[in-house]
Formats: sequence, C-alpha cells, structure tokens
Amino acid sequence: MRVEDLSPETLDRIKGSRWDRIIEKHEGPETWAWKFKTYSPDDMIFRWEPNFDPVAARPQFMSIGAYWILLPISRSHHPNITFLHHFRSEDHAKLVVYLKDTTYDDSLFGAGFIAIGDLQPEGFYLTTLYHEWFIIDYDAEAKAPD
Repeated sequence: MRVEDLSPETLDRIKGSRWDRIIEKHEGPETWAWKFKTYSPDDMIFRWEPNFDPVAARPQFMSIGAYWILLPISRSHHPNITFLHHFRSEDHAKLVVYLKDTTYDDSLFGAGFIAIGDLQPEGFYLTTLYHEWFIIDYDAEAKAPD
C-alpha cells in the first residue's frame, strides 16, 4: 500500500485528521496536513538543510503483520524501524504498535514509541496517537519458561 495510490478524497480526509503527539514533552494535537505539506523552492527548510528531500520527509504506509498503518514519521525513517509488538482491539477498530526507531537514538530510553491507529474505511490504520515509550519488558509472564 502506498500513499500515492490513495484517492484524492481519502488523502483529503487524512489531511483533515489530527493525531496526538507526546515527544520530548511536546504535546499535540498535530494535523496530518502538516505531514503532507507542499514545499516551495524558497521555503526556509532548504536554507537550513540544503539536502532536504520533501518526498523522503513525507509519511508512507508500513506493513506490520497483515495490517497497514500510516505513522506520522518520515519515510526516510523506515529502514531504522523495528516493530516490537502489536495487537488489535477486539472489534478490530484500533491497532496498537510498539516500535523502535533508531533514526536519532538507539538507546532503550530514546528509541521507543507507541502508536495507536484507527481503522479507516479503506482498510488501513491511521495513527491517532504517537507517544515516546521507554522500551521495557512489560510482558514478563509471556516470556516465563514453561
């Protein structure tokens, strides 16, 4: 699944959605429209980062198990992401994902994130919460020896 293959109506609906962000004590809500910003050649970002790639900065779907989720992160992060755990709610309306993103930090205290996605009519999950998470072994019982 690719963002580029979505209908204009679906993309407009996504852009009109919000997601909550809690990263380094900065809180949302954020708009998805910002993640799909169209940059003009004179935008300041090109002065700050001459090698800035607007396409690589946009989000792209990621597959986890049999599910697709749109995370509010740049597609350039994808090679640095490891999915650690995921599960769906009983009614399948929510997907919860624990992940590790080593783009900027590879420590247990800086690389962990939790994302919660809502099921969309097209069958993918759209992130509504993206939160920092200290990577901990929260399910010791499941790993206990038999």
